[in-house]
Amino acid sequence: MQYVTGLKKYLFLLKGLNKEILNLPLGFLSFMVKQMKYEKFTVHSNRIFINTIYTPFPSQSYVTALKCFNRLSKGRMSPFSAYISVTDRCHLNCWHCSNASVQKPKDLTLPDLTKVIGELQDFGISCIGFTGGEPALRDDLEKLVNRVDKRSFSILFTSGYLIDTHRAETLKEAGLTAIVVSLDSHIKEEHNKKRQSENAFDDAISAIENSLKAGIYTAISCVINKEMLNSGKIYEFINYVAKLGAQEIRILEPKPCGKLLSSAFEDFTEQDKTKIRELQYEINKKKDLPKIMALAHINSVNNYGCNAGRTHLYINANGEVCPCDFSPISFGNILNESFEQIYKKMNGYFPKPSDGCIISSIYKNIIADGIDIDSLPIRDEDKIERLLGDIEKRAVPKLFSALGFKEV
Repeated sequence: MQYVTGLKKYLFLLKGLNKEILNLPLGFLSFMVKQMKYEKFTVHSNRIFINTIYTPFPSQSYVTALKCFNRLSKGRMSPFSAYISVTDRCHLNCWHCSNASVQKPKDLTLPDLTKVIGELQDFGISCIGFTGGEPALRDDLEKLVNRVDKRSFSILFTSGYLIDTHRAETLKEAGLTAIVVSLDSHIKEEHNKKRQSENAFDDAISAIENSLKAGIYTAISCVINKEMLNSGKIYEFINYVAKLGAQEIRILEPKPCGKLLSSAFEDFTEQDKTKIRELQYEINKKKDLPKIMALAHINSVNNYGCNAGRTHLYINANGEVCPCDFSPISFGNILNESFEQIYKKMNGYFPKPSDGCIISSIYKNIIADGIDIDSLPIRDEDKIERLLGDIEKRAVPKLFSALGFKEV
Protein backbone atom coordinates (compact mmCIF):
# COMPACT_ATOMS: atom_id res chain seq x y z
CA MET A 1 0.00 0.00 0.00
CA GLN A 2 1.28 3.45 -0.87
CA TYR A 3 -0.09 6.75 0.43
CA VAL A 4 0.51 9.80 -1.74
CA THR A 5 0.57 13.25 -0.14
CA GLY A 6 1.95 16.71 -0.90
CA LEU A 7 2.86 17.88 -4.40
CA LYS A 8 3.31 14.29 -5.57
CA LYS A 9 -0.50 13.96 -5.64
CA TYR A 10 -0.71 16.30 -8.59
CA LEU A 11 1.63 14.13 -10.66
CA PHE A 12 -0.65 11.16 -9.99
CA LEU A 13 -3.63 13.17 -11.25
CA LEU A 14 -2.04 13.02 -14.70
CA LYS A 15 -3.02 9.33 -14.78
CA GLY A 16 -6.63 10.52 -14.93
CA LEU A 17 -6.21 12.50 -18.14
CA ASN A 18 -8.35 11.28 -21.05
CA LYS A 19 -10.55 12.65 -23.82
CA GLU A 20 -13.58 13.00 -21.51
CA ILE A 21 -11.61 15.50 -19.39
CA LEU A 22 -11.37 17.83 -22.40
CA ASN A 23 -15.16 18.24 -22.48
CA LEU A 24 -15.34 19.59 -18.91
CA PRO A 25 -15.24 23.32 -18.06
CA LEU A 26 -11.78 24.58 -17.16
CA GLY A 27 -13.25 26.21 -14.05
CA PHE A 28 -14.48 22.83 -12.83
CA LEU A 29 -11.12 21.15 -13.48
CA SER A 30 -9.35 23.96 -11.65
CA PHE A 31 -11.75 23.61 -8.71
CA MET A 32 -11.22 19.85 -8.49
CA VAL A 33 -7.43 20.18 -8.61
CA LYS A 34 -7.57 22.71 -5.76
CA GLN A 35 -9.80 20.35 -3.74
CA MET A 36 -7.09 17.71 -3.83
CA LYS A 37 -5.13 19.62 -1.18
CA TYR A 38 -7.62 18.20 1.35
CA GLU A 39 -7.18 14.59 0.20
CA LYS A 40 -4.65 11.77 0.40
CA PHE A 41 -4.29 9.22 -2.39
CA THR A 42 -3.77 5.46 -2.17
CA VAL A 43 -2.31 3.33 -4.95
CA HIS A 44 -4.18 0.04 -4.87
CA SER A 45 -4.52 -2.68 -7.53
CA ASN A 46 -2.95 -0.39 -10.15
CA ARG A 47 -5.60 2.25 -9.53
CA ILE A 48 -5.53 5.50 -7.59
CA PHE A 49 -8.12 5.83 -4.84
CA ILE A 50 -8.79 9.33 -3.52
CA ASN A 51 -11.48 7.95 -1.21
CA THR A 52 -14.67 5.89 -1.42
CA ILE A 53 -16.70 8.88 -2.64
CA TYR A 54 -14.51 9.44 -5.69
CA THR A 55 -14.20 6.92 -8.53
CA PRO A 56 -10.82 5.13 -8.64
CA PHE A 57 -8.80 5.80 -11.77
CA PRO A 58 -7.81 4.87 -14.39
CA SER A 59 -10.89 2.66 -14.91
CA GLN A 60 -14.04 2.35 -17.00
CA SER A 61 -16.08 3.54 -14.01
CA TYR A 62 -13.95 6.71 -13.99
CA VAL A 63 -14.96 7.33 -17.61
CA THR A 64 -18.60 6.83 -16.55
CA ALA A 65 -18.11 9.43 -13.79
CA LEU A 66 -16.61 11.97 -16.20
CA LYS A 67 -19.56 11.51 -18.57
CA CYS A 68 -21.87 12.20 -15.62
CA PHE A 69 -20.07 15.47 -14.89
CA ASN A 70 -20.17 16.37 -18.59
CA ARG A 71 -23.96 16.05 -18.50
CA LEU A 72 -24.07 18.16 -15.36
CA SER A 73 -21.95 20.84 -17.04
CA LYS A 74 -24.68 21.10 -19.68
CA GLY A 75 -27.33 21.67 -16.99
CA ARG A 76 -28.71 18.11 -17.00
CA MET A 77 -29.05 16.55 -13.57
CA SER A 78 -27.45 13.13 -13.65
CA PRO A 79 -26.99 10.51 -10.91
CA PHE A 80 -23.42 9.61 -10.00
CA SER A 81 -24.02 7.02 -7.24
CA ALA A 82 -26.75 4.72 -5.95
CA TYR A 83 -26.81 2.64 -2.77
CA ILE A 84 -29.08 -0.41 -2.71
CA SER A 85 -30.36 -2.05 0.46
CA VAL A 86 -30.22 -5.73 -0.48
CA THR A 87 -31.88 -6.84 2.77
CA ASP A 88 -33.52 -5.40 5.88
CA ARG A 89 -32.38 -8.39 7.91
CA CYS A 90 -29.76 -7.64 10.53
CA HIS A 91 -28.39 -9.40 13.60
CA LEU A 92 -27.50 -6.12 15.36
CA ASN A 93 -29.46 -3.37 17.08
CA CYS A 94 -27.29 -0.30 16.51
CA TRP A 95 -27.91 2.95 18.37
CA HIS A 96 -27.94 5.10 15.22
CA CYS A 97 -29.55 2.71 12.70
CA SER A 98 -31.08 4.59 9.76
CA ASN A 99 -33.05 1.50 8.68
CA ALA A 100 -35.09 0.93 11.82
CA SER A 101 -38.68 0.68 10.54
CA VAL A 102 -40.70 -2.23 11.92
CA GLN A 103 -42.02 -2.87 8.41
CA LYS A 104 -39.73 -5.56 7.06
CA PRO A 105 -40.48 -6.45 3.44
CA LYS A 106 -39.05 -9.53 1.83
CA ASP A 107 -35.65 -9.18 0.20
CA LEU A 108 -35.73 -8.37 -3.50
CA THR A 109 -34.89 -11.43 -5.56
CA LEU A 110 -31.64 -11.87 -7.47
CA PRO A 111 -33.44 -11.39 -10.83
CA ASP A 112 -35.10 -8.20 -9.51
CA LEU A 113 -31.81 -6.80 -8.26
CA THR A 114 -30.04 -7.81 -11.46
CA LYS A 115 -32.62 -5.78 -13.38
CA VAL A 116 -32.16 -2.81 -11.01
CA ILE A 117 -28.37 -2.87 -11.33
CA GLY A 118 -28.67 -3.03 -15.12
CA GLU A 119 -31.03 -0.04 -15.22
CA LEU A 120 -28.74 2.00 -12.99
CA GLN A 121 -25.68 1.23 -15.08
CA ASP A 122 -27.49 1.93 -18.34
CA PHE A 123 -28.48 5.28 -16.88
CA GLY A 124 -24.82 6.18 -16.34
CA ILE A 125 -24.24 5.59 -12.63
CA SER A 126 -20.57 5.27 -11.70
CA CYS A 127 -20.87 3.92 -8.13
CA ILE A 128 -23.15 1.15 -6.88
CA GLY A 129 -23.14 0.46 -3.15
CA PHE A 130 -24.65 -2.58 -1.40
CA THR A 131 -26.04 -1.93 2.06
CA GLY A 132 -28.79 -3.17 4.40
CA GLY A 133 -29.57 -4.41 7.02
CA GLU A 134 -26.53 -6.64 6.91
CA PRO A 135 -25.81 -7.50 3.24
CA ALA A 136 -23.60 -10.48 4.14
CA LEU A 137 -26.74 -12.32 5.29
CA ARG A 138 -27.56 -12.83 1.61
CA ASP A 139 -26.09 -16.08 0.32
CA ASP A 140 -26.10 -14.64 -3.20
CA LEU A 141 -24.18 -11.45 -2.33
CA GLU A 142 -21.27 -12.45 -4.57
CA LYS A 143 -23.68 -12.90 -7.49
CA LEU A 144 -25.03 -9.40 -6.88
CA VAL A 145 -21.53 -7.94 -6.82
CA ASN A 146 -20.73 -9.81 -10.03
CA ARG A 147 -23.73 -8.23 -11.76
CA VAL A 148 -21.96 -4.85 -11.59
CA ASP A 149 -19.87 -4.64 -14.74
CA LYS A 150 -16.84 -2.40 -15.20
CA ARG A 151 -18.91 0.67 -16.08
CA SER A 152 -19.37 1.14 -12.31
CA PHE A 153 -17.34 0.46 -9.20
CA SER A 154 -18.90 -1.45 -6.30
CA ILE A 155 -18.84 -0.85 -2.55
CA LEU A 156 -20.08 -3.14 0.22
CA PHE A 157 -21.22 -1.59 3.53
CA THR A 158 -21.12 -4.14 6.35
CA SER A 159 -20.80 -4.63 10.09
CA GLY A 160 -18.21 -7.30 9.29
CA TYR A 161 -20.55 -10.14 10.14
CA LEU A 162 -19.84 -13.33 8.14
CA ILE A 163 -16.87 -11.78 6.29
CA ASP A 164 -14.45 -14.61 7.00
CA THR A 165 -11.35 -15.37 4.92
CA HIS A 166 -13.27 -17.37 2.31
CA ARG A 167 -16.06 -14.79 1.99
CA ALA A 168 -13.57 -11.95 1.52
CA GLU A 169 -11.82 -13.95 -1.20
CA THR A 170 -15.05 -14.78 -3.05
CA LEU A 171 -16.17 -11.13 -2.90
CA LYS A 172 -12.84 -10.08 -4.37
CA GLU A 173 -13.18 -12.70 -7.12
CA ALA A 174 -16.72 -11.46 -7.83
CA GLY A 175 -15.27 -8.02 -8.56
CA LEU A 176 -15.90 -6.03 -5.37
CA THR A 177 -13.97 -2.75 -5.55
CA ALA A 178 -14.16 -1.64 -1.92
CA ILE A 179 -15.54 -2.70 1.44
CA VAL A 180 -16.60 -0.33 4.23
CA VAL A 181 -16.70 -1.94 7.68
CA SER A 182 -18.52 -0.20 10.53
CA LEU A 183 -16.36 0.48 13.59
CA ASP A 184 -17.45 3.19 16.02
CA SER A 185 -14.72 2.77 18.64
CA HIS A 186 -11.29 1.24 19.11
CA ILE A 187 -12.46 0.16 22.56
CA LYS A 188 -14.13 -3.22 22.27
CA GLU A 189 -16.70 -2.68 25.02
CA GLU A 190 -17.78 0.68 23.62
CA HIS A 191 -18.32 -0.61 20.09
CA ASN A 192 -20.19 -3.68 21.33
CA LYS A 193 -22.44 -1.51 23.50
CA LYS A 194 -23.30 0.75 20.56
CA ARG A 195 -24.17 -2.30 18.46
CA GLN A 196 -25.77 -4.26 21.32
CA SER A 197 -23.73 -7.36 20.57
CA GLU A 198 -20.83 -9.04 22.37
CA ASN A 199 -19.37 -10.12 19.02
CA ALA A 200 -19.68 -6.90 16.99
CA PHE A 201 -16.12 -5.69 17.60
CA ASP A 202 -14.46 -9.02 16.86
CA ASP A 203 -16.56 -9.43 13.70
CA ALA A 204 -15.52 -5.98 12.47
CA ILE A 205 -11.80 -6.48 13.15
CA SER A 206 -11.85 -9.93 11.54
CA ALA A 207 -13.59 -8.56 8.45
CA ILE A 208 -11.05 -5.75 8.11
CA GLU A 209 -8.13 -8.17 8.36
CA ASN A 210 -9.71 -10.67 5.95
CA SER A 211 -10.59 -7.99 3.38
CA LEU A 212 -7.07 -6.58 3.43
CA LYS A 213 -5.63 -10.07 3.03
CA ALA A 214 -7.92 -10.68 0.04
CA GLY A 215 -6.70 -7.49 -1.62
CA ILE A 216 -9.91 -5.46 -1.33
CA TYR A 217 -9.62 -1.70 -0.79
CA THR A 218 -10.72 -1.49 2.85
CA ALA A 219 -12.32 1.46 4.60
CA ILE A 220 -13.84 1.90 8.04
CA SER A 221 -17.04 3.83 8.75
CA CYS A 222 -17.25 5.59 12.10
CA VAL A 223 -20.41 7.34 13.31
CA ILE A 224 -18.77 9.80 15.64
CA ASN A 225 -20.28 11.43 18.74
CA LYS A 226 -19.28 14.71 20.35
CA GLU A 227 -17.52 13.04 23.25
CA MET A 228 -15.25 11.13 20.86
CA LEU A 229 -14.59 14.25 18.80
CA ASN A 230 -13.77 16.53 21.72
CA SER A 231 -11.99 14.19 24.14
CA GLY A 232 -9.08 13.21 21.93
CA LYS A 233 -10.36 9.66 21.52
CA ILE A 234 -10.61 10.25 17.79
CA TYR A 235 -6.81 10.37 17.57
CA GLU A 236 -6.53 7.12 19.51
CA PHE A 237 -9.05 5.62 17.08
CA ILE A 238 -7.13 6.80 14.00
CA ASN A 239 -3.87 5.37 15.34
CA TYR A 240 -5.60 2.07 16.09
CA VAL A 241 -6.97 1.88 12.55
CA ALA A 242 -3.47 2.64 11.21
CA LYS A 243 -2.17 -0.47 12.99
CA LEU A 244 -4.96 -2.53 11.42
CA GLY A 245 -3.83 -1.37 7.99
CA ALA A 246 -7.16 -0.08 6.66
CA GLN A 247 -6.72 2.56 3.95
CA GLU A 248 -9.52 4.95 4.88
CA ILE A 249 -11.76 6.17 7.69
CA ARG A 250 -15.16 7.56 6.76
CA ILE A 251 -16.37 9.89 9.52
CA LEU A 252 -20.11 10.48 9.70
CA GLU A 253 -22.15 12.55 12.13
CA PRO A 254 -25.35 10.95 13.48
CA LYS A 255 -28.44 11.85 11.45
CA PRO A 256 -32.01 12.39 12.73
CA CYS A 257 -33.41 9.35 10.98
CA GLY A 258 -34.31 5.76 11.77
CA LYS A 259 -33.85 5.17 15.49
CA LEU A 260 -32.66 8.72 16.10
CA LEU A 261 -35.78 10.20 14.51
CA SER A 262 -37.85 9.17 17.50
CA SER A 263 -35.24 9.49 20.25
CA ALA A 264 -32.71 11.95 21.62
CA PHE A 265 -30.64 13.37 18.78
CA GLU A 266 -27.19 14.86 19.28
CA ASP A 267 -27.19 17.68 16.74
CA PHE A 268 -23.77 18.65 15.42
CA THR A 269 -23.29 22.41 15.10
CA GLU A 270 -21.37 24.09 12.31
CA GLN A 271 -18.54 24.49 14.81
CA ASP A 272 -18.51 20.73 15.38
CA LYS A 273 -18.46 20.09 11.63
CA THR A 274 -15.60 22.56 11.19
CA LYS A 275 -13.63 20.59 13.78
CA ILE A 276 -14.25 17.38 11.81
CA ARG A 277 -13.14 19.05 8.58
CA GLU A 278 -9.98 20.33 10.21
CA LEU A 279 -9.28 16.80 11.44
CA GLN A 280 -9.47 15.53 7.87
CA TYR A 281 -7.12 18.25 6.61
CA GLU A 282 -4.64 17.52 9.40
CA ILE A 283 -4.56 13.73 9.04
CA ASN A 284 -4.51 13.74 5.25
CA LYS A 285 -1.13 15.46 5.27
CA LYS A 286 0.44 12.52 7.13
CA LYS A 287 1.87 9.55 5.24
CA ASP A 288 1.73 7.10 8.15
CA LEU A 289 -2.00 7.32 8.90
CA PRO A 290 -5.10 6.23 6.96
CA LYS A 291 -6.86 8.91 4.98
CA ILE A 292 -9.97 10.61 6.36
CA MET A 293 -13.14 11.08 4.32
CA ALA A 294 -15.46 13.24 6.40
CA LEU A 295 -19.02 13.88 5.24
CA ALA A 296 -18.72 17.26 6.96
CA HIS A 297 -16.17 18.12 4.25
CA ILE A 298 -17.81 16.44 1.24
CA ASN A 299 -21.28 17.80 2.06
CA SER A 300 -20.21 21.38 2.78
CA VAL A 301 -21.22 24.28 0.55
CA ASN A 302 -17.53 24.67 -0.30
CA ASN A 303 -17.54 21.24 -1.92
CA TYR A 304 -20.36 18.93 -3.16
CA GLY A 305 -23.08 20.06 -0.79
CA CYS A 306 -26.06 17.73 -0.42
CA ASN A 307 -26.26 15.27 -3.33
CA ALA A 308 -29.40 13.46 -2.19
CA GLY A 309 -32.06 13.22 -4.89
CA ARG A 310 -29.73 14.80 -7.40
CA THR A 311 -26.47 12.98 -8.04
CA HIS A 312 -27.03 10.35 -5.34
CA LEU A 313 -30.00 8.13 -4.47
CA TYR A 314 -30.97 5.13 -2.38
CA ILE A 315 -33.16 2.10 -3.14
CA ASN A 316 -34.56 0.30 -0.11
CA ALA A 317 -35.08 -3.45 0.28
CA ASN A 318 -38.60 -3.14 -1.12
CA GLY A 319 -37.55 -1.27 -4.26
CA GLU A 320 -38.58 2.22 -3.10
CA VAL A 321 -36.35 4.96 -4.59
CA CYS A 322 -35.40 7.64 -2.05
CA PRO A 323 -33.03 10.63 -2.13
CA CYS A 324 -30.64 8.89 0.28
CA ASP A 325 -30.67 6.25 3.01
CA PHE A 326 -31.22 9.00 5.61
CA SER A 327 -34.24 10.58 3.87
CA PRO A 328 -37.38 8.39 4.13
CA ILE A 329 -39.21 9.77 1.11
CA SER A 330 -40.15 7.52 -1.81
CA PHE A 331 -40.64 8.78 -5.35
CA GLY A 332 -41.65 5.41 -6.73
CA ASN A 333 -40.91 1.71 -6.74
CA ILE A 334 -38.38 0.52 -9.28
CA LEU A 335 -40.21 -2.79 -9.61
CA ASN A 336 -43.28 -0.97 -10.93
CA GLU A 337 -41.80 2.00 -12.82
CA SER A 338 -38.68 2.59 -14.86
CA PHE A 339 -35.78 4.22 -13.08
CA GLU A 340 -35.86 7.03 -15.64
CA GLN A 341 -39.47 7.89 -14.73
CA ILE A 342 -38.76 7.86 -11.01
CA TYR A 343 -35.60 9.94 -11.33
CA LYS A 344 -37.46 12.51 -13.45
CA LYS A 345 -40.16 12.75 -10.77
CA MET A 346 -37.51 13.14 -8.05
CA ASN A 347 -35.81 15.90 -10.04
CA GLY A 348 -39.03 17.87 -9.93
CA TYR A 349 -38.38 18.35 -6.22
CA PHE A 350 -34.59 18.55 -6.51
CA PRO A 351 -33.98 20.41 -9.77
CA LYS A 352 -30.51 21.66 -8.87
CA PRO A 353 -27.71 21.03 -6.37
CA SER A 354 -27.92 22.81 -3.03
CA ASP A 355 -26.37 23.06 0.38
CA GLY A 356 -27.94 21.49 3.48
CA CYS A 357 -28.85 17.93 4.49
CA ILE A 358 -32.45 17.05 3.55
CA ILE A 359 -33.36 15.01 6.63
CA SER A 360 -31.79 17.60 8.95
CA SER A 361 -34.07 20.17 7.32
CA ILE A 362 -37.34 18.23 7.54
CA TYR A 363 -37.15 15.78 10.46
CA LYS A 364 -38.83 18.15 12.92
CA ASN A 365 -41.73 18.57 10.51
CA ILE A 366 -42.04 14.79 10.09
CA ILE A 367 -42.46 14.52 13.86
CA ALA A 368 -44.72 17.59 14.12
CA ASP A 369 -47.02 16.31 11.35
CA GLY A 370 -47.57 13.11 13.28
CA ILE A 371 -46.33 10.95 10.42
CA ASP A 372 -46.19 7.32 11.50
CA ILE A 373 -42.46 6.60 11.77
CA ASP A 374 -43.07 2.86 11.51
CA SER A 375 -44.72 3.30 8.09
CA LEU A 376 -41.81 5.12 6.46
CA PRO A 377 -40.85 5.88 3.74
CA ILE A 378 -43.41 8.59 2.96
CA ARG A 379 -45.15 7.95 -0.35
CA ASP A 380 -48.05 10.41 -0.21
CA GLU A 381 -47.37 13.18 -2.75
CA ASP A 382 -49.19 15.86 -0.74
CA LYS A 383 -47.08 15.12 2.34
CA ILE A 384 -43.91 15.10 0.28
CA GLU A 385 -44.88 18.40 -1.33
CA ARG A 386 -45.53 19.95 2.07
CA LEU A 387 -42.32 18.66 3.67
CA LEU A 388 -39.99 19.60 0.84
CA GLY A 389 -41.78 22.85 0.13
CA ASP A 390 -40.83 24.05 3.61
CA ILE A 391 -37.11 23.81 2.90
CA GLU A 392 -35.72 27.29 2.55
CA LYS A 393 -33.62 28.36 -0.43
CA ARG A 394 -30.05 27.02 -0.21
CA ALA A 395 -26.83 28.09 -1.85
CA VAL A 396 -25.41 26.17 -4.82
CA PRO A 397 -22.26 24.30 -3.67
CA LYS A 398 -19.00 25.48 -5.20
CA LEU A 399 -18.37 22.26 -7.15
CA PHE A 400 -21.64 22.71 -9.03
CA SER A 401 -21.08 26.45 -9.45
CA ALA A 402 -17.87 25.48 -11.21
CA LEU A 403 -19.97 23.26 -13.51
CA GLY A 404 -22.17 26.22 -14.43
CA PHE A 405 -25.12 25.94 -12.05
CA LYS A 406 -26.33 29.35 -10.89
CA GLU A 407 -28.47 30.70 -8.07
CA VAL A 408 -32.12 31.41 -8.84
